[in-house]
Amino acid sequence: MKLNLSLPAALVGLCLGLLGTGEAQAASFTFTKIADTSGLFDSFRGQGIGGYEPISATPAINNQGTVAFSAFLDAGGKGIFTGNGTTTTSIANTNSLFGERPTEVYTLTELGSFSINDVGNVAFSANFGTSGIFTSELKNVIEGAIGEDSFTDVYSPSLNNVGTVAFLQAISRFSGLTTILAGEESVDNVIASTRFYTEPPAAGVFENISAPMINDQGTVAFSADVYQSDSFYDDLSSGIFTGNGTRDNGEIITNTIADSNGAFNRFSDPSINNSGTVAFSAVLDAGLSGVFTGNGTTTTTIADSSGAFNSFFGTPSINDFGTVAFLAGLDAGGSGIFTGNNPLKDKVIVTGDTLFGSTVQELSFYREGLNNSGQVAFFASLANGTGGIFRADPIVVEPPKDVPEPASVLGLLAVGTFGATSVMKRKQK
Repeated sequence: MKLNLSLPAALVGLCLGLLGTGEAQAASFTFTKIADTSGLFDSFRGQGIGGYEPISATPAINNQGTVAFSAFLDAGGKGIFTGNGTTTTSIANTNSLFGERPTEVYTLTELGSFSINDVGNVAFSANFGTSGIFTSELKNVIEGAIGEDSFTDVYSPSLNNVGTVAFLQAISRFSGLTTILAGEESVDNVIASTRFYTEPPAAGVFENISAPMINDQGTVAFSADVYQSDSFYDDLSSGIFTGNGTRDNGEIITNTIADSNGAFNRFSDPSINNSGTVAFSAVLDAGLSGVFTGNGTTTTTIADSSGAFNSFFGTPSINDFGTVAFLAGLDAGGSGIFTGNNPLKDKVIVTGDTLFGSTVQELSFYREGLNNSGQVAFFASLANGTGGIFRADPIVVEPPKDVPEPASVLGLLAVGTFGATSVMKRKQK
């Protein structure tokens, strides 16, 4: 892999704005119950992104407000479901066959992470003697997205509105090999890969690739460590990267969104919107942590631990309008889901709030939890002993309008932004 760094010309932004006199108002939401443990569901714990077991399984929401979630059933077994607050649909479960005859059907013994698109198609990982990536639309496994032997695993799917799924393939034999692959009905694209154990390190070669996320343009965002030189003893840097499988003379091109060669130290998994803007949480060299967005040229701070927040959990979610939702811990105690740096104005819900007649004790949220309408899907455990999947629906209120003085001169704000873009190319053997 080759790493070429170029410094683009300085970008200078100029913004004109009216100086309003209205005070900021707290966001308001109504809440919809998608599913809870008072009915058929026993719990919402499940396999998380990257194969890890989270405290609670985190839901995903599409732009229609439909929420996908996984749950263990009172009757035994586990399933993946979708719901909108009125109806609940079973996508796959371990108590029945998946697929449609006369095509092949599958006995699923374990269900993993999942992703939903705007037409309600759900991609998910599952085990049926080996691992595979399935979609509810195909009602079948994606060709090439199968663990061919006991040393190979496929997991962490991300589905876009075109129907393309990006996922991880990991080979555990010897020193292992992890690859991000993508395809619709069959795998036809390689996005990024680590080196195989027989290959020497080289500058720009990846290690420790994270779960990918794909947008509608086919751009995939991921985090990874990367070699800085051709030495086995060289320290790895970490970063957030994007790619779409484009090649230059056989070498895969990836772009650097942010890396640990500057102010950042380590990163969460990323999320990406259809403009190519990537959201992530990170720890800084100075010791602070925060939620950020970047596009390879500029990086913007959404929230950080210099104020009311003391920590940021998991991966934030970004919608196509650039709004970012995230789960954070508070200096005052507890945690909550927010959409900005002001814990009052930007609050969605926090522990201690009342939800459906009880008190919120625990919250869980992840990278597909926010849609373009500003709806937020999350898990909450309540003081009455129940847990559930919920959707926060924003109440749209027209802001008060200020009438400017006829002769007033309004403020001018100039912002200069500088950035560097990295382009990475990985040689395919």
